Amino acid sequence: MNLKDSMNCNDLFAHLIQRFKNYPDAAVLWVLLKAQAEKNETSFSIGDISHIELCDTLPKTTVQRAIHRLHETGFISVRAQKNTRTLISVNREAVLSLLRTPLAERLPILSKKHFPFIDAWNEDIAKQAAQVAIENASADEGGKSGEVPDAG
Repeated sequence: MNLKDSMNCNDLFAHLIQRFKNYPDAAVLWVLLKAQAEKNETSFSIGDISHIELCDTLPKTTVQRAIHRLHETGFISVRAQKNTRTLISVNREAVLSLLRTPLAERLPILSKKHFPFIDAWNEDIAKQAAQVAIENASADEGGKSGEVPDAG
């Protein structure tokens, strides 16, 4: 397995998805790790995870099921708390052990392949960025920049 010298939050998420083969479990565990729940038991609301942290990409029931699966498989500990909040702590060693499991280098997460679609995607991103810059520049003309005009 060929890993980078230094991983970032996007790498962590991609590796969790690849190993869990389950977006909800990976997303919820990523949110818990982002909140440093592997260091201290942290209070969470299922609704906050669903609506705020995951921008409504997962319904509350899916988040609840993911928490249940992560608890059942030993990745997290869960305690109920008053007022619809849940105390969660992440089993750091279990997560690190999962991340140590080897992955085949042909998998998309580790592949170093470059193909024409990647170039087309990068060109599209550059065009979109240029269009936004043009729109922002034209909005700044004519006193729309937010600057206060001189009173004198």
